[in-house]
Amino acid sequence: MIKEKIEDYLKNIALEYHLDNFTKANRPITDSRMVKSGDIFICISGFASDGHDFAKAAIDNGAALIITEKYLSFDIPQIVVKNSRKATAILCKYYYKDPSKQLKLIGVTGTNGKTTVTYLFHQILRKMGINVGLIGTLGYKINETNFSTERTTPDIIQLNEILSKMVNAGIEYVIMEVSSHAIFLDRIAELNFCAGIFTNLTQDHLDFHKTMENYANTKFSLFDQIKENNGLAVINIDNEYGKQLFAKDHFRKIGISQNDADIKITNIHPKLFETKFSLVKNDIYQHFQTKLIGDYNIYNLAQTLALVQDFFPNFPIPELQNIVASLHSVPGRLQKADSKSEVGVYIDYAHTPDALENVLKTLRKTTSNRIICVFGAGGERDKSKRPKMFAAAQKADLVIITNDNPRGEDPANIIKDIISETNSNEGFWIIRNRKQAIQTAIDIAHKGDIVLIAGKGHEKYQEINGIKHKFDDLEIAENYKPSKAGSLAVPIDVLMLEKIFGCNLNSRSELIYHVSTDSRNIKENSLFIALIGEKFDGHDYIDSVLSQKGCIAIVDKEHKMISDRLIQVEDTASAYGKLASIYKKLFNLKSIAITGSYGKTTTKEFVYNILSQNHSTLKTFSNENNLIGLPKTIFNLSADDEFAVFELGSNHFGEIKALSNISQADINVITSVAPAHLEFFGDEMGVFKEKTSIFRGRNEIRLFPGDDLRFRDISGITFGKNADCDYRIQNVVSNQTETNFTVNNYNYKILTPFPENAINASIAVAIATELKFSKEEISDGLLLPINISNRMQFYKFSDLIVISDCYNANPSSMKAALNFWRDYLPKRPHIAIIGDMLELGNQTEKLHKEIGKILNSFDNVLSYSVGKHSIDFSATEHFTSIEELIKSKIYQEFPPDAVVLLKASRSIKLEKIIIKLEERGI
Repeated sequence: MIKEKIEDYLKNIALEYHLDNFTKANRPITDSRMVKSGDIFICISGFASDGHDFAKAAIDNGAALIITEKYLSFDIPQIVVKNSRKATAILCKYYYKDPSKQLKLIGVTGTNGKTTVTYLFHQILRKMGINVGLIGTLGYKINETNFSTERTTPDIIQLNEILSKMVNAGIEYVIMEVSSHAIFLDRIAELNFCAGIFTNLTQDHLDFHKTMENYANTKFSLFDQIKENNGLAVINIDNEYGKQLFAKDHFRKIGISQNDADIKITNIHPKLFETKFSLVKNDIYQHFQTKLIGDYNIYNLAQTLALVQDFFPNFPIPELQNIVASLHSVPGRLQKADSKSEVGVYIDYAHTPDALENVLKTLRKTTSNRIICVFGAGGERDKSKRPKMFAAAQKADLVIITNDNPRGEDPANIIKDIISETNSNEGFWIIRNRKQAIQTAIDIAHKGDIVLIAGKGHEKYQEINGIKHKFDDLEIAENYKPSKAGSLAVPIDVLMLEKIFGCNLNSRSELIYHVSTDSRNIKENSLFIALIGEKFDGHDYIDSVLSQKGCIAIVDKEHKMISDRLIQVEDTASAYGKLASIYKKLFNLKSIAITGSYGKTTTKEFVYNILSQNHSTLKTFSNENNLIGLPKTIFNLSADDEFAVFELGSNHFGEIKALSNISQADINVITSVAPAHLEFFGDEMGVFKEKTSIFRGRNEIRLFPGDDLRFRDISGITFGKNADCDYRIQNVVSNQTETNFTVNNYNYKILTPFPENAINASIAVAIATELKFSKEEISDGLLLPINISNRMQFYKFSDLIVISDCYNANPSSMKAALNFWRDYLPKRPHIAIIGDMLELGNQTEKLHKEIGKILNSFDNVLSYSVGKHSIDFSATEHFTSIEELIKSKIYQEFPPDAVVLLKASRSIKLEKIIIKLEERGI
């Protein structure tokens, strides 16, 4: 380099310059650490540091000339300029022999689509046999050779070096992404663009540009450079800012739109793995088919094709159509991962509200199943777009909010910004650990569902506190493994607990993998619910719980404890139910809730047997049908569950409504309404009021007994023996081993001689039919064994038969059991051991006497009553307790071929007779 030429390049921006003793200036450098003898060091006033502060280091390393924006007190040649960034551009242009002028350089700008356009253009030209270079987010390419870069648009020195390298490689065309930062910071100054593409403009980078107007004007300024070179602009005018740019100035331009434009996009037909579309130019249609999906990708492709056809107007259309059909998507841009079988898992770079919304709209067109979206927001970037990202993400059915690149910002604060404008606790879940979030989303996706992992796309790192850790969304998705048994299928982030309960846990980083009400079974990373019962108080065990690593506890506000690992609530049982209700909605399953005075457990078992033959199904275990048992059941949901069958029990007003609000079932069922728990409900109308509160008024299927006139004003689906029932039960016939019956004239069989179970089985038939199960599937399920402890359970001790139905008792179930027992093997001796029916309130005596009348109407039977109220049965002999009966040893005197019935409320404990008979060894 010689002095005169440098002066010539710099004099137009120099305030003053000084070249005394300058003789050896060489290449331009902005990093003092890279300076070698004879280099020109340019002082850049950056955002994090000021290059003027490093001039001395550059001189020590051998700099021969300093370009500066203020005079420095060093005895070295200096040129003082208005803008050292532009000065760098001019020096690079000269030093690298103006490489952009030797190439056909195309700039692509816009908020979204830049990478896709450059990638498509590069593919098309290579398939046309043309030497082409690409510069952008994914690095740069010289034909098929890839190189990495730090930025979307490299700094001006590196950029000129790359362009020079491309010239030397014989490249003809170069297409590059041009970011708004690059334009504003003069990284593209002095480059010679022959064309540009404007894809769109939506909110992004307002932390840098402050306003959308500033952001737009920065983008538009690229086209000022293009205009100076009499270049071509291809503009998406279906975007508001594209319209502004198109109308802004007089330059050579092509408008792209789905409406009237220079090139019109029409006939878009999307499918999951391909899209067909047409371009119309001068009333001539060109038809294309591409593997890309999504309207926005069709815009990207249309703009690319507009540019290609302007450069190569004579290229044969059929050949171009074949090329377009062979194009593949950009890595990290709606890229399909080879992950969980029959689940569509896609990786996409969408990190703006508009981009995320567009991707979700695209995926929605391809499936009617559930879409799960995993996304976050970058740290130290535009905070105002964070809640808008969340609003866009809610186009999915479920949103899992996670970390993106938090950089130096607290990830918890980023997520709090994301959800800052929502008062809801539903439709989303927080899992800050991105790997766990991806794993969970794929885990709970079912066949035909789609999982979108958004925000990072092609990136192979996660930046945390200035360190880039190896992290690849695609790799994580493709290495998916099912969740471990014994842990929550969906872990609970402490930040989610803060949101649900409005508490402050200092945004602890723990993930909760277990929920428990039993301190004896607490594991690490558990959430403990401190329940208060008649004989226990979970708060007595808080210290023991918190001694375990990573544990959190929900406690009553009345207990004055202080810890950032405690969630204080008004009522811990209600909090348990609230959390369970929100948790259940994370799963893509159909749920059935069953209540009734009797028959609900048996019905539940029949339904479970039908559904679980070919589908993962959860059911209420044992008697866990109350406000504690239902949440426990829900937290046992597995990722693969497609159905859940919940039993809802109640002995106080309001419990069914509360349970129904927790279960949020798709099908709500009442098996029966009869006198039960009258101590609290008063009479049968009280029972009816309580049971019918299962119907919440939402879009659920309601199923109830059509033979019961009390339901006549309730809309829904009925079952029963009346001709006008939707599911009519007829022809119930039992023998010693089975019961046959018809529902709507179709024959079914159950392997029990107890005919009353035909009603329960018929309800199961109705439920399964509403769920679109075939008659064959239903029939097969009904033949599976039902083993419900002490619910019409048959025991054989040699020829002695014992029918145990002592799990519970009310007048209706007592009558049904007695009638069946009397008619079962009628020629044999019959013995009834029957006990109290509890919780019948002021009707206790009356209802027990009614059962006594039935019992005493039977001929040739022996009967024994046990308990306080059962004395009104007027049995053959009465015992005040089961212990007194056992002490009498009457069971040793049973005839060897007798049929024995055990029937009472649970607390009478008649099942102890079974134990004694087993000990007897008969």
